[in-house]
Amino acid sequence: MSIEYLIKKYSKLVYKICYDMLQNPLDAEDTTQEVYINLYNSYDRYSDLPENEQKNILCKIALNKCKDVLKSKQKKLEGMIDSNELTLQNYKEDNNIEDDIIETEQQTYIVSVIKQLKDPYSQILYDYYINEFTLDEIAKKNNVAKSTLKMQLYRAKKKFKEQISLNGGEGLL
Repeated sequence: MSIEYLIKKYSKLVYKICYDMLQNPLDAEDTTQEVYINLYNSYDRYSDLPENEQKNILCKIALNKCKDVLKSKQKKLEGMIDSNELTLQNYKEDNNIEDDIIETEQQTYIVSVIKQLKDPYSQILYDYYINEFTLDEIAKKNNVAKSTLKMQLYRAKKKFKEQISLNGGEGLL
């Protein structure tokens, strides 16, 4: 009995098994083709068996291929769900509009309080906190000793806290 005979005789049966398990005509067609490829590759082992046993083997191959497809789909679905949940969580963390608005308002308020201070205090605080310069960079820029700058920064912070308290912004400290 040839492989062509088995394909012609049992093609509807194999397709029905695949369709019943997978519930998708395209997947059933693809899986049916895979069943026949598998049968073709291992037909030497089954060629001497009676037709009924070959039919049983063909059905078993179809069932196993369908199980493989279902497992693969389940893994893909789980991966999609996990990655979608992670993507959504990362998006929420990275794009919290409320936090961004609050942070922007706080920074605007802090800059306005810093600008109310007299020089050199306002410039030192602005360079240190807003521009994020190091003490060495600020000392070099202002042409002052680092120890002098440290004292000025200490005084500037003290005046900044006083100004915040006067304006009612204690929550920022």
